[in-house]
Amino acid sequence: MENSGRFFDFACRLLAKRDYFTEELRQKILAKGATAEEAAAAIEKLNRFNYLDDSKVLGKYILEISAKGKGINYLKQKLYEKGCSALLSSLNLAEFYPFEEECTAAEKALAKLGECEEEKLVSKLVSRGFSLSAALNAVKKRKR
Repeated sequence: MENSGRFFDFACRLLAKRDYFTEELRQKILAKGATAEEAAAAIEKLNRFNYLDDSKVLGKYILEISAKGKGINYLKQKLYEKGCSALLSSLNLAEFYPFEEECTAAEKALAKLGECEEEKLVSKLVSRGFSLSAALNAVKKRKR
């Protein structure tokens, strides 16, 4: 376990640059050559010092996603790609990215799409990761 300090230091250097989800950081530590036990020890130490907070990171990540004009399905896909599927099942994403916020983001994205048929607009929004209901809501508001 002499390497666990080295992997803790490595994780701290990563966290100094940006926030990471716990699982995302675990994968980086493992990729650096740590055993599962060494990675777990480093993660445990990070948790003891309160250096990891998946809820806080998720909140920031949702702000980024929303600002990019992406929806909740895009968010789910990105979390899955980051190896955070356990996070998806343990948290209610609707608490972090409420439907109203998704609709607002969809309206902003819609403003950039220009004019075309309603069906195409809905399709484009859905392809950007918005839920069908948020896409329909945004298109309906635009029509008014």
